Amino acid sequence: MLFVATYRFAARTPLTALVSGLVFSFTAQPSVQYRRNKWFYFLYDGGYLAGLLALDAWLLMHHSQSLIPSTLTWSWWYLAAFPVVLYGHILLNVFIHNCCHGNFPRAINRLIGELAGLVVITRYASWEIIHQRHHRFSDDPKKDPHHVLPNFLVFLYETMLFNVERQLQNQAYDQFGDTPENRSRERIRAVLSFATMLPLLLAWYLILGPEVFLFLFVPAQALGWMHVAHFNWVTHNALSKTGDYKPINIDTGVYWLGNRIWFGLYMHANHHKRANIFNPLKMDEVLARRAAAS
Repeated sequence: MLFVATYRFAARTPLTALVSGLVFSFTAQPSVQYRRNKWFYFLYDGGYLAGLLALDAWLLMHHSQSLIPSTLTWSWWYLAAFPVVLYGHILLNVFIHNCCHGNFPRAINRLIGELAGLVVITRYASWEIIHQRHHRFSDDPKKDPHHVLPNFLVFLYETMLFNVERQLQNQAYDQFGDTPENRSRERIRAVLSFATMLPLLLAWYLILGPEVFLFLFVPAQALGWMHVAHFNWVTHNALSKTGDYKPINIDTGVYWLGNRIWFGLYMHANHHKRANIFNPLKMDEVLARRAAAS
């Protein structure tokens, strides 16, 4: 993904400014860039769209074989491979989650987020911008991108499928004003963002082949994103009988295992307290180590 930074930098020479701009573009968080430039998404998704269309054209013109030759026939090994693929999908979302808070080294944090975003289809910028809004307005029914609803299926349908995009638009209005011009720009941005998914899916289809794409990749995407939705739901106290929705820690039953294979994923109250800790399960240990080192 390539796009040209359009920001001003305090620099003595044009070359220094160019280098500073490129470093900023490829390392700074998307939310930071978006605050500075309302056309950020057009550069970001436009760059992805152009790159993915070029990749698809190259794959089609060269009739390149998929990574795993396929004949579109069912094989039992897919059942054995699926748990591994699903685990990888969820793990990549855990990594993106940490990238949103800069928990990888700065030089590679954005790179990891972008690469993981390509695999889980979302692309990193929307993941990060929406997640920052979630932390800012956690459990606010009007502003949280995925505020809790008592019924998980309703939450999955209404909040995860529709409210996330609605709040992405509201983020633009909060930053740049709720004007007819900005609403028109957001409608175009939404079409561009969703359109970019199509060549991305085609690229994975061509790379993996129809069999692996249909029997492994697509089911892992569907179930993996259902897991993301359920994680957001259950860790905000969705099972509360009184509607006391807030980030909570869960470390019992199957969630105990989830915390140990996905870096403390369900210790969500800890995460909201200290988002700059990679594994919230080890928050006390990390804080003690930091205090000793200071």
